Amino acid sequence: MNVHETAAKAWGESAELYDRARPGYPPEAIDFFHQLGLGPDSDVLDLAAGTGKLTRALIAAGARVTAVEPLFAMRQMLQQRLPEATVMEGTAERIPVQDESVDLVTVGQAFHWFDAAAAAQEIQRVLRPGGGLAAIWNVRDESVEWMAMIGELIEGPRHQTPAHVSEQWRKPFDADGSPFEPLRLETFKHRQEVSRADAVDVFASRSYVAALPHDERTPLLERVAEQLPKDEIVEIPYVTELYWTRKSI
Repeated sequence: MNVHETAAKAWGESAELYDRARPGYPPEAIDFFHQLGLGPDSDVLDLAAGTGKLTRALIAAGARVTAVEPLFAMRQMLQQRLPEATVMEGTAERIPVQDESVDLVTVGQAFHWFDAAAAAQEIQRVLRPGGGLAAIWNVRDESVEWMAMIGELIEGPRHQTPAHVSEQWRKPFDADGSPFEPLRLETFKHRQEVSRADAVDVFASRSYVAALPHDERTPLLERVAEQLPKDEIVEIPYVTELYWTRKSI
């Protein structure tokens, strides 16, 4: 399986931190998926499903969900937590499902990791005509001063790790002759309420932080803790970005 080395290093052996610290998605965003094909008795493919943060909401909507994930530790936790899903090993570039077999493809926090051109071609292959694609990210709301300070701290180690803000991932959808409708964006306010200790773990769960050597990660997270509000419960603000399109009929 071709997985970016940062992701493999961060989550190749353990998915516990990711599963515990990462937020889910706002209900309003999940509701929007219904316009793209989510519903009772629909066939949904959750790509790079991780530990099932998004998969859970798709199952709750009554869909038949196939969750594809390349990393064993994440896939194992997903299978344990969500036995209702069909969990498969695979990547966005080589999706292990049949042609025109799904109504909706979802991707949570992950499209920027893909070979975008190969992934778009595979997504076109597996979607039924008119089927939807939803790529969703919880993005730190850095209009909040302390979030901006933490963002500045933890972006230092990112180096060449892919990021959705680069928008490199969307090039195949913007190209002339794309088999998809133009990408559109919906945004939603979101927040995650955690203890101060757990708030540090939220930022520690960024792949490029989790992959750092211990002697670099520990002092970085100490600086993160210094920037957190002093409240017992910390509200971490996000803007959830939902990019969506449909396969042209």
